[in-house]
Amino acid sequence: MKRFALIGALLLGIAALTAAQKQNDPRAERIVQAYEDKLNLRGLDLTSTFTLVQKQEGQSDRVLRIRIYRRDAADTFTLIFQYPDSEKGKGYYRSGEDLYLYLPSTREFVYRNRKDDVGSTDVRTDLFGQPKTLEQYWATYQGTATVSKWECDVVRLEGKSLDVSFPVQKWFFRQSDGLPVKVENFSLSETLLRTFYYIDYAPVAGGKFLFTKLLAVNHLEKNQRTLLTNENIATAAIPNYTFSKAFLEEQSR
Repeated sequence: MKRFALIGALLLGIAALTAAQKQNDPRAERIVQAYEDKLNLRGLDLTSTFTLVQKQEGQSDRVLRIRIYRRDAADTFTLIFQYPDSEKGKGYYRSGEDLYLYLPSTREFVYRNRKDDVGSTDVRTDLFGQPKTLEQYWATYQGTATVSKWECDVVRLEGKSLDVSFPVQKWFFRQSDGLPVKVENFSLSETLLRTFYYIDYAPVAGGKFLFTKLLAVNHLEKNQRTLLTNENIATAAIPNYTFSKAFLEEQSR
């Protein structure tokens, strides 16, 4: 028993030492912080409509339409599926670190995590909320690269825990404005899983930005990809009740 206790204490000590030694690269941290400052919408409520078109080899395009209500100041959002009829009434509600999927067919909420693929497409739920990159990842600067016509700074991210959408990521930030144009997402063994291409952005109040068009490429499924567009953007105040499980239940009646 004493031997097991000693081994456990040793493993905890090694883990604590590793955590203490790990730290962000200052240059990478500045780049990521500048990006987060531009995309965080604290002080604003956000309403918009996302259309997701998933393309798979040998199959007809699959189209989803989702309405989002987002409030970064409270770290919360509500997603409601509007189309097609087979998905209508489903939705997500997130409050802080807690994320729930509502299933109207059974009238139940299922606890989910950041790895949840929205509507079985190639994008994950954390893409819809405020970014928390430096809370979730260690950042390292890896030089520069050219993506399309853009000169970019490259930042490697390694998850601080397993509760992240992808364990390893490589971000390409435009040097002209600090916004990302490409993100490569890897497994823990560094197999490339998905690549996100940020195609376009729109400015919103207060010098903030939202992406309006994104392409997600799935490298594990041949020729599978999802095109996401973000439209009907508004920043008017949203009633508090919208950010609740009861609101989601009400929409499906």
